[in-house]
Amino acid sequence: MSTDKSRFVVSADWVEQQLGTPHFRLVDASWYLPAHKRNGKEEFEAGHIPGAVFFDQDVIADHNTGLPHSLPSPQFFADEVGKLGLGESDTIVVYDGPGFFSAPRVWWMLRVMGAETVYVLDGGLDGWKAAGKPVEAGTPRIEPASFEPHFDAKRVTSFSRMLYLVDGGEDQIADARGAGRFTGEEAEPRAGMRSGHMPGARNLPATAFSENGHFKDLPTIRKMISDAGIDLTQPVVTSCGSGVTAAVITLALESLGHTDNSLYDGSWAEWGSKPDTAIATGPAEPVPTPPQGPIKANVTQLEMTSAPKVSLAVPVNIQTAIMRTTDIPLHFYRYLYWRVGKRWHWQARMRMNDAELTTLLRDPRSCVTVLYMNGAPAGFFELFKTSEDVTDLSYFGLMEEAIGAGVGKWFLLQALYQAWQDNPQRVTVSTNTLDHPRALQLYQMMGFSPVSTYETWIEPLTDSEFLEISRRG
Repeated sequence: MSTDKSRFVVSADWVEQQLGTPHFRLVDASWYLPAHKRNGKEEFEAGHIPGAVFFDQDVIADHNTGLPHSLPSPQFFADEVGKLGLGESDTIVVYDGPGFFSAPRVWWMLRVMGAETVYVLDGGLDGWKAAGKPVEAGTPRIEPASFEPHFDAKRVTSFSRMLYLVDGGEDQIADARGAGRFTGEEAEPRAGMRSGHMPGARNLPATAFSENGHFKDLPTIRKMISDAGIDLTQPVVTSCGSGVTAAVITLALESLGHTDNSLYDGSWAEWGSKPDTAIATGPAEPVPTPPQGPIKANVTQLEMTSAPKVSLAVPVNIQTAIMRTTDIPLHFYRYLYWRVGKRWHWQARMRMNDAELTTLLRDPRSCVTVLYMNGAPAGFFELFKTSEDVTDLSYFGLMEEAIGAGVGKWFLLQALYQAWQDNPQRVTVSTNTLDHPRALQLYQMMGFSPVSTYETWIEPLTDSEFLEISRRG
């Protein structure tokens, strides 16, 4: 497959070659708005790709939310797709009529629920038929299968989380509705719904990502997203009218190697129907011009000359584990470093090649310790023994989802306990004005005292550098 094409999009020729292959499954996910005057299920029965099953997005949904086709519970989803003959380890290709309207939603649902290998058909059923490829009519006989769900909750944004993000300006919001609905100039198709967009949102119409049913190449998509004001090095929440076409943006982001994204399932059907949610009208705010070149930072160097006297209880209602690593794999270290440090412009270790980073991490004076919360990595700290008498806390931090969970002070204290285990004369740390705004205060609270300050310049990672590192692993 060409490197400028999405790895999640497959051609009609490739699909035709796989027909009849064991554990190869086809899913017709066609769903339309009333304005389209098309009926997905009727079209499926009239003619579909041989072996395909029909995924009804209005049926395989949570019917208790009052919202259209909400994401169902993992077990309900698993039961229903099992009836369609789908297993989580199958190779699954999803398609719709035009190509990239409703199919990405089911592609996203399957992946969120734990399916391992899922693709979208380029050109859709319309392109398949136009190419003269085979179709069959009627309702297929289905051999039920077992689908074991592994739900990834991080990929779904709730209404309460969306309120927090909009109120605090946290994360980036990419809205897949058309420009007229985004600005509020066009009325919403659902009655009783206010028009406009969430404050701070950026408009990326889902229809712009494909042309004549074919997904655009990655350089074009990258430019579209950047031109809309979305920073690919930062988290993104996708939204649309009812949670369907938001997945087109999700597909585009994932195709570019961006994995720190989630989909607001309620989307405008939820946000716009409430009387008191914040709404903006008109075009999106002007795209800020990113700073060119290095960013100046004021560095404060601190030290402590005796072990901390404070003690803190283990956080309640959270399962925590702290594990000191041995021969940490480079890809896992880079994952930790980037997830913790990207917002604070940590970049030095990301720019190291494999040999340089391996030498540093395998140095017996170096030690990396990882925090796990409820079974998942949540942060890390790194100690380096600069001499017999001095241990440096080189890095310390939490991933975004762990900030605010009440573990920060406790985890820092555990880092300091470990730093003092071999009785150094001093423990040192540095922080700068690009770090978390409360970092300096927290270090002083734990017993560090400033000893010097200086200015430095930080060269932020570019999008191309980030994507290259993501491919390298």
